[in-house]
Amino acid sequence: MSSNNAVNTLNETINSFKSRVDVKIESVNTSTSSLRATTNKIYDSISKFKIDMIQNEEKQIAHENMLRIDQVLKEQFGDYEAIRKTVMGVVKDFDINLVRNSTIQELSEELWITSSRYWLSYALIAITAWVNDYPEVASNAISEGVRKDRIKSTLFFCLMNLRFARSEVASKWFYEYMKTVDPASLQQEAAVVLQAYLNGIFGTDKELENEVNKVIQNWVNQLDANEEISATLTETYLTYIRNLPSKEYCDYPSLKQFCYNVSEVEASYMNGGKYNELIELVKSLDVELSEQTKDNYNNRIDSILVNLITNYDKEELELKNQQIYFKMIIDNDGKVESAEQQYEVFQGIQAEGFNVGNQMVKWVVFDDNSQTDVHVRKFGLQNTRKWFKEAIENWSLSINQAIPLDFRLHIDTWSGITNGEDQADQTEQMKSFYNNNKFQIMYVNTYNIAAVIAVILTIGLAFLTPFSLIGTVLALGFLVFRVLIARKTYPKRVNAALNNLNNCMNELADFKQFIKESRNNKEKLISELEYL
Repeated sequence: MSSNNAVNTLNETINSFKSRVDVKIESVNTSTSSLRATTNKIYDSISKFKIDMIQNEEKQIAHENMLRIDQVLKEQFGDYEAIRKTVMGVVKDFDINLVRNSTIQELSEELWITSSRYWLSYALIAITAWVNDYPEVASNAISEGVRKDRIKSTLFFCLMNLRFARSEVASKWFYEYMKTVDPASLQQEAAVVLQAYLNGIFGTDKELENEVNKVIQNWVNQLDANEEISATLTETYLTYIRNLPSKEYCDYPSLKQFCYNVSEVEASYMNGGKYNELIELVKSLDVELSEQTKDNYNNRIDSILVNLITNYDKEELELKNQQIYFKMIIDNDGKVESAEQQYEVFQGIQAEGFNVGNQMVKWVVFDDNSQTDVHVRKFGLQNTRKWFKEAIENWSLSINQAIPLDFRLHIDTWSGITNGEDQADQTEQMKSFYNNNKFQIMYVNTYNIAAVIAVILTIGLAFLTPFSLIGTVLALGFLVFRVLIARKTYPKRVNAALNNLNNCMNELADFKQFIKESRNNKEKLISELEYL
């Protein structure tokens, strides 16, 4: 027999075999699909490891940068902190008179020499000159302090005069402050005025208190002044919520392995968890004012003075803002992109020209109690809750639309679409699939087809050389071995697939329960806002 005849015979045999095995190539390559799934799983694990490593490194770098900035602050502005402590020490000493005025004067002069660019050093000189009856020195120091920082200086002397029952002088300083500020572009010091007002500091002079009340009411009235401000406030709160890092993280290993749209599940879970974060924010601001009596009046003013003088000046603020950025990276678990989005919103609010509403939003969502008094933050939320609620409703609508209704599963060679509530139906579908496709799944795969082809080839080559029959025997032995193994392991394979399906359905049930609870948390959040 010629080689052409042998080839033709072989082709006829192969075509005959192919016609008897009527199955699509996707179904044939069961082993290939399994290998691909395993490869994808390994790739996903490596990718996750890489991402985690990068994010952990970013967090570590952020920690190191915060420490570095702390060191720079100490080196460059350590004298500022000394002046702040000295000012409060001098104020308290006026109550008990333990330190000689000459000693205070010498100390204030020493501190001024090292920090002559700082407005508070001039305020300290003015105080000591006033106590020592040097009116000309006090006047010069006041003028220079006001030139350095008019807003802080006018507020400082207003509060100082109120502390020592000089209401008439305090009123003059408050009016000087009002000449300085633009109601449409309030600075952080407005929080100090509001804190003093809420704590009854202006109450010793009813006329002054009435004027302050008008000023604050004017600030509040601006919030409803035009639609542009309202839209801006809603969008600012909405952006804050979108970029808020969620502490909730779903751990669904089966869905990660077998659900094609698991990324939608993870995104919905994390968004649903944000309601808890927002509830905690509102609860943290639900505080009562401390008792206001004559006996604690000085202490109340002192705490406000501390807040005023620890409001960082421009040079310090730049470094503090850098720390805020690095803290956002840490809070976002090293996700730099999320931190940058948050910081962009923060910078937008802090920029010059922001309205009183944005200032209140900043107090509420970006400041902590060490930066802005908690009662001021509460006041800010009370007067902007309308837009906070609107932002919550808009955000809730968008995340509800993104919650997946169907979940695409692919387990072994079976595929199905579930709504997460039809476990019995999905189980029956899987069992039927394995029963109806038993022959293909057990026997029609890459290795078995290769063995059959090898048998056919070696039989065909037997016309040329009898030694090919050895290959035939080996290929037949391998094929028989594969068939026996498939028959033995098939029930285990089916059970494993059913177990994986069961695990997926349990995780989906947990996910749907979490979404239900998050919707309840949304209503709880709205209620907390209403009764704040």
